[in-house]
Amino acid sequence: MVQVGKTPRRSAAILIRRGEMAAHFTMGEAIECMSCAFAGLSAGTSVVPGRYVVDSPDGGLTLLMKPAFSGDQRASGVKVLSQRNTGPVRGVPTITGIVLLFDSRTGELLAMLDGEFITAIRTGAAGGLATDLLAPEESRNLALFGCGAQGRTQLEAVCTVRPIERIWIFDTSRERAEFFLEEMGQRIPAEIVIAHDLSVLEEADIVCTATNATRPLFGREHIRPGTHINAVGSFKPHMQELDPELIRLSRIFLDDQSACIRESGDLVKAVLRFGNLDDQIIGGIGDLVLGKITGRTSPGEITLFKSVGTAIQDLAVADRIYQKSRKLGFGEEVRFYE
Repeated sequence: MVQVGKTPRRSAAILIRRGEMAAHFTMGEAIECMSCAFAGLSAGTSVVPGRYVVDSPDGGLTLLMKPAFSGDQRASGVKVLSQRNTGPVRGVPTITGIVLLFDSRTGELLAMLDGEFITAIRTGAAGGLATDLLAPEESRNLALFGCGAQGRTQLEAVCTVRPIERIWIFDTSRERAEFFLEEMGQRIPAEIVIAHDLSVLEEADIVCTATNATRPLFGREHIRPGTHINAVGSFKPHMQELDPELIRLSRIFLDDQSACIRESGDLVKAVLRFGNLDDQIIGGIGDLVLGKITGRTSPGEITLFKSVGTAIQDLAVADRIYQKSRKLGFGEEVRFYE
């Protein structure tokens, strides 16, 4: 393998590692990618079939496969991920995987990219986009549940679009919360505090949940009017981060409407209790980007962005990083057909 140049030879794919992506791709760019990706999803120009999910017999591991074609039919891709469901293991990420990027015209493999980085940054960026579209402009206080990779990018994305001054973090592991505080405290120009009591939510303008919880993290009574919530956990029917009563009182926007209603335990459990959420679900975040629907309509509304993730997000980020690698010359050539 040799370092890639600006014009790799035909049939040579590019291997792009996590460190290279982190060095050359910003959260601001990722948020821009999400705006374009969700707009394409709303317009119906992208091809995004349902994801394929397989659990191990003991439930300890989940495999996910997500294919997509871009709206301009120039690029296509598939992400394969493994997610550990048994709790933290020192030195081993909860989510690992790879994104394969193809030329839609020739079928040629263009690039292989670290799936953990792309999953984390695109999920955070989706929350950042939703925050930019829905959270009050004067938002200064953030409460974050979950101090893993997803929590890091949620924090970075929210701070990219709002001048956050105070952050309360919650995690089931004190050690993980302390490590998060030390790391992110050096990157984010805001006060970060490990929270011990849900009462701090009364001061939060924005709440982000990025956990594997199977029961509500807090109740409706903890959330004040006007709060914006990004909920990116609960991507299976048995998972749950939010109180159904809170969902019933929220103005809801989804990344992928059919997938969220089918797969998110937060919505599944709320529907089981209340029958439907027809009045609460306003539409997709892409509909909001395109101006098809209205976002926040009054200062006292609770807005909720619920995300289970969609393959078009992965494809949008992977394609943008690949284009930058061609321009800037990072990555490695891998030749399969010699």
